[in-house]
Amino acid sequence: VLCLLVLLFSGLPVAFSLAGLGTLMLMFKGLPVIMVAQNLHGALDNFILLSVPLFLLMSNILLQGGVGRDLFDAVQSWVGHWPAGVGIAALLSCGIFSAISGSSVATAATVGTVAIPEMTRRGYSRSFTLGLLAAGGTLGILIPPSIPLIVYGVITEESIGKLFLAGIGPGLLLLGLFSAYAVFYSVFTSAHTPSPRVSWAERRTATIRALPSLFLGATMIIGIYSGAFTPTEASAVGAVL
Repeated sequence: VLCLLVLLFSGLPVAFSLAGLGTLMLMFKGLPVIMVAQNLHGALDNFILLSVPLFLLMSNILLQGGVGRDLFDAVQSWVGHWPAGVGIAALLSCGIFSAISGSSVATAATVGTVAIPEMTRRGYSRSFTLGLLAAGGTLGILIPPSIPLIVYGVITEESIGKLFLAGIGPGLLLLGLFSAYAVFYSVFTSAHTPSPRVSWAERRTATIRALPSLFLGATMIIGIYSGAFTPTEASAVGAVL
């Protein structure tokens, strides 16, 4: 334990600290060091873990394709004129994109690149704006398909589908709480200006532009829970779409 603490506080990355110390302990006990490579390969040689790079690939494709702008504009056209409407639009966009990408980082990056300039222009404080987007990004941990839940399921040998089901309720609850706080903040802070109400024609146009993103998320979720394909196959289907 003392050696581990010394390695960690010396600045050596956690992975190398654990692997290096574990290797030295194997050598001290006279066990074959090849066990390190065998166990490392065995832990990573998993069909389910293939979904992680595929989900990240899909997230980056969506980010570069400007999907965040279409998604945010569509949601904002419906709720932008509400109290804290821009903030709620950012949170709802985070929730929807979480159901597509499964990544908190990708969610915060995709929606943040669009929502942060808009919220700043509307007079929201920088601390509130960044905090709201950071909180909205965490929805990617819970709302399926979630990459952390996939990794957790592999480590604990739990059903990925059941973990996804378990994450829906808490994810939606957090989304509601974050939105309620945004409204509370808006009511007691008058430094920002709400978005103007848009026409039905503009709403229809913005929604149609966001339909491919919604179709992508719905295809993966329905496919997983209907048994049409596994989470790994869902990530591949999503990347192709």
